[in-house]
Amino acid sequence: MALVMVLWVISLMTIMAGSFALSTQREAGILSHAHERSKALALAEGGVNYAMLMLSLPDPKKRWQADGTPYVWQVEGARVKIRIMDEGGKIDLNAAQELTLKTVFKLAGQNEELAAQLADAIMDWRDPDDLKRAHGAEAEDYLARRLQSPPQNRNFLIMDELRGVMGITPELYRKLESWFTLYTGEEGLNPAKAPKEILLPLMGGDVAALENYLQQRRLSAAAGGALASLPPVPGMAFGGSSDMAYTVSAVAEIQDQQGAGVLATIRRGPGADGAPFTVLRWKPTLLPAKSNP
Repeated sequence: MALVMVLWVISLMTIMAGSFALSTQREAGILSHAHERSKALALAEGGVNYAMLMLSLPDPKKRWQADGTPYVWQVEGARVKIRIMDEGGKIDLNAAQELTLKTVFKLAGQNEELAAQLADAIMDWRDPDDLKRAHGAEAEDYLARRLQSPPQNRNFLIMDELRGVMGITPELYRKLESWFTLYTGEEGLNPAKAPKEILLPLMGGDVAALENYLQQRRLSAAAGGALASLPPVPGMAFGGSSDMAYTVSAVAEIQDQQGAGVLATIRRGPGADGAPFTVLRWKPTLLPAKSNP
């Protein structure tokens, strides 16, 4: 009986030791994962600040361009991929007039009738009254379609509100997301700051002309000279603002570890925390582990 008792005690202690070792291993894995995640997020956040520093360099040859050009920042054994987009190269959703909106929708692949419906629906969403435009939609139309959110009769506060406009499907929203901004307050767009995905339809899908224009734009930015304007596009106003607000995408990749990214919209000017810029939007994201090539 004594031998049986000893064997039982040894078995119980073995089980307890195994359970403790497994628990310790899990906790160590959780702590390691949290450390990797925090490091990747810190590097991505540092990438945003580094981008704003490179935008402020006095030498135009060293200054980074806010036209979607990809840059790579090597730091701490990691690689941070950074893109800066000047919001002046997009259409302000709250300032765009009906003709501009119709033009954007047609360039995004919609026919004339659907483009008119979508433009009027956005105008009805923005205006303070309940009067329905010729092709628009007011609260009763949303109720008839059993849509959750009726027109807010005010300007858009966040871009995701565009999803609630009647006729905006998830697929169409993904196409339009690169076209619109909320941060310039001006009609039209500045082609000198527009990204490729906007310039290509503006140039009728001519890839060669697009590459030629981008090359001229890079040379003009480096030399500090004037850039030749694009051919006029019916219904689209060129000009707009620039160097006021930017969207910065920073993605940190650490070999064999979890990556992270930050999508931030930033406006020039001192922030509440004393920073030389004001953060308008800040969206961190986590990425799966990926080895660097």
